[in-house]
Amino acid sequence: MNNRFFNPFVGANYSKGIHGKRVLVVGASFYCDQQECPYFNRCTDVERKDSSEFDSICPAYQACGATLHDEPSNAISDGLTTYQRFASYLSSIVGKREYAEVWSYVAFTNYIQFILPAEPGRYRDTRPSDLSERDFAAFNETLCELQPHIVVIWGCVFNSRVREQNAYLIDRSELDRTEWYVCHLQVPGVNHPIAVINPYHPSSPAWNSKIADFDRYFREVLKE
Repeated sequence: MNNRFFNPFVGANYSKGIHGKRVLVVGASFYCDQQECPYFNRCTDVERKDSSEFDSICPAYQACGATLHDEPSNAISDGLTTYQRFASYLSSIVGKREYAEVWSYVAFTNYIQFILPAEPGRYRDTRPSDLSERDFAAFNETLCELQPHIVVIWGCVFNSRVREQNAYLIDRSELDRTEWYVCHLQVPGVNHPIAVINPYHPSSPAWNSKIADFDRYFREVLKE
């Protein structure tokens, strides 16, 4: 069954990887604040959790010749601060300076599989109630398709479902050793263990203060 709505962005150099490792970056969610849109209430309904009906008819996306399901690629192209900040970190590891070139070495998607509602000009946190088991199933489908060696999870809202509450977790003790940064999954359909690393979200003030910890563990899993 196809549980996934969003098509992940896959960089042109993803297969080449970073130091030979395929890296998938997973954020939390996408938002819409276009409350005047006639589809807004249903498209962003946090009970229905399904925006697919409006995939190709969203007025804002249609005007740009885009679709909702390709939002991961749109997000990379838009180059908002969060994405710029993460690319800035990766640039020293990839050995490239240009934003687009850095992102070409990784894949990206968001975990939640529908568009969340937001108020114009106001930030909305992703909430545990926004999550569903469909998201977890879609996450595993993406792992099977992209076969990453490393998954970088931004933030904490869905990390427990992907790590501690995941039947595919194979080394719970590794979380303790690595200050809860790293663990490994053995997912059916993926022919190798996947290292999951969970830094602070790049939009968080803690991103900068804790970047050395993330860097240490990220470089460690790149050598596995």
